[in-house]
Amino acid sequence: MTNGPRFPRPARGPAGPPPDLTPLLVRHRAIRADTARLAAVLAKIAAEGTAALWAGAASRGALRRYGAALFTEITSHLDDEDGILWPVIAAAAGPCVDLAPLTDDHQAIGAALGRAGRTRAGWRLSSRAASELRDMLDEHIAEEEAHVLPAMRGYLPADAYRWCEEQSWHRARLADLRFRAPWLARFAGPGELSTVLAAGGREARLLLAAGRHRYARLERQAFGAS
Repeated sequence: MTNGPRFPRPARGPAGPPPDLTPLLVRHRAIRADTARLAAVLAKIAAEGTAALWAGAASRGALRRYGAALFTEITSHLDDEDGILWPVIAAAAGPCVDLAPLTDDHQAIGAALGRAGRTRAGWRLSSRAASELRDMLDEHIAEEEAHVLPAMRGYLPADAYRWCEEQSWHRARLADLRFRAPWLARFAGPGELSTVLAAGGREARLLLAAGRHRYARLERQAFGAS
């Protein structure tokens, strides 16, 4: 994990090709899909009881573990945007993009993550909190993709964005990367995976190879996914 990274100072209006934002888009896709299915499962549990879904406690534990890992990834993503990506975009685009509303969103989403993670209060409360989190993230990501991504494509040099992605991988804990690599692979489309893992280098590919089956088992236990 790095402390105080030296931010690149990109010139505005890159002459070269725009950045390939596939890693960011896949991360957004994974967050939206997983918060949606987490909210759906918790709503079903709240309505029908845990016996309607699982025979034993192992799967309930798997859902909690998966949810904890997902919330860690969401928190890391928001921290990476605030601490790494936003300063680089601001340096490149200047007044052409306003990041303040999205930063405010991050604080509200962080509070919602805390509420959604309090499973001791009961499944019904967790269901409401998870649904709230899903809706907040849907709105936030839609706003970001509509307004910030065009500015990134128009002003951010490709090498500056690659640096941001590398920082995101390098500053994460190894325990969290063991979930991240197969999680992103799960939601990457055809031809996207190599780009998604590129910033993590050889370590990311090794983590994917080592953790793919473990992730699939956890997902199956938590959601009944094939």
